[in-house]
Amino acid sequence: MNIITVNNVNFIYSDGTNAVKNISLSINENEKVALIGHNGSGKSTLLLLLSALLLPTSGSILIKDMPVSRANKASIRKNVGMLFPQVEYQFIMPDLINDIMLSIEAGTIEEKKQVALQWLQKVDLDNMQFHNPLSLSTGQMKRAALAGILAKQPSLLLLDEPLANMDKPSSESVIKILTQIKIPIIFATHSLYAVKALAKRVIVLDKGEITFDGEKNDKNLQKYINKILL
Repeated sequence: MNIITVNNVNFIYSDGTNAVKNISLSINENEKVALIGHNGSGKSTLLLLLSALLLPTSGSILIKDMPVSRANKASIRKNVGMLFPQVEYQFIMPDLINDIMLSIEAGTIEEKKQVALQWLQKVDLDNMQFHNPLSLSTGQMKRAALAGILAKQPSLLLLDEPLANMDKPSSESVIKILTQIKIPIIFATHSLYAVKALAKRVIVLDKGEITFDGEKNDKNLQKYINKILL
């Protein structure tokens, strides 16, 4: 079953930049897909379109059979978890436990607190539940942000450069969390390690267009990997 269907989508920014050009693709349940490409290739724009933070200039996007449109954007955003590259902007509350509680809709305050603590335990941050998120390292902030995103139980997870500015132990911690997730994941990255450890399928973007879409072990992918990934 397709959780995402994109059909001939274009997106043009107000300055005239055509960031996404005639993109068509589908994503199945439980797929983990890497988006790779040079800076400016359209990766981030595509993720913003899939999260309904941007609306297509033309073409159509379905998320769980719901069209991405102005009328549906609030409903779609409830079903989609998005990790931004500037992870520090994802936190609102002055401590981790209350920030994650914001993502939990059902239950009393005490019940929400217990669920939030369970998510912090899953990302190995339960001993920092009262810390200010902005006092954490980049790796800790990424894990904390993932806990908050996953606490709202999304149907789809979108990640923009999830391993950026992180050392190897922190990257390994984030990858460990992501490999255990049983929902579709689409992530934009320049990290060869992320692609090898997490993705089964890779989509290559160049100047807003898809130039490759296939399995990670496809020999035709290697020429792109050598030029793009670090």
